[in-house]
Amino acid sequence: MSYSNQKMNNDFEKTLKTINDEVYKQIEYNLKPHLEETGKALETVAKNPILQKIYPWIGLQWLMYILGEVDHNKIQAHIDQLRQKYPTETPEQLANRIIQQQGIEAAKVGVFTNLIPPFALFLLGLEFSAITKLQVEMIYKLAAAYNLTLETPLRRGENFALYNLSLGGGLLKTSLSVIEIIPGIGPIVGACSDAILLYGLGYATTWLYQNTVEKNQKITQY
Repeated sequence: MSYSNQKMNNDFEKTLKTINDEVYKQIEYNLKPHLEETGKALETVAKNPILQKIYPWIGLQWLMYILGEVDHNKIQAHIDQLRQKYPTETPEQLANRIIQQQGIEAAKVGVFTNLIPPFALFLLGLEFSAITKLQVEMIYKLAAAYNLTLETPLRRGENFALYNLSLGGGLLKTSLSVIEIIPGIGPIVGACSDAILLYGLGYATTWLYQNTVEKNQKITQY
């Protein structure tokens, strides 16, 4: 990668991080007191027997992700493997690695679903579900990287708040959907926009969990 491209990439990431740090502070200062109760309500909805039976048949898997229904054991096992592979890395370093991994997966989704322009519009639903899964899994993976308990109403509430605040980035994705069906540039735009969504959400989630851990450490010191 040339110096100019590297500098542009670094500037882009710094700008994205700054914007998301400011936006996601809203969770800590305005939403935090309500997240646990929100998580309890979401769990009640997610565990509804009727919804549990019908969601696979009517394409509502994306909704279950938003409600916080993920495989906690699988996510924790993934983080444990990362720790074994990179034993000297800090939670922040592991978090950056997770964001990069999820961003790459998102870019792959963007390329695949926009590879054949005439079918791109028909694959928007598939792309949305896949990206939602990647976003939610990343939120929980980052929580695990910071040694936070996954199976709590608070994590579920945080996931819901983070995902919904990331809908601002989703508006960018929606506005680019028409461009994605243009032959030649569609896969490139699709890959970039999906990766941006994941990077933005990842930086914001990391900011939240870093501050959560620092606060907990200060409390235990007294």
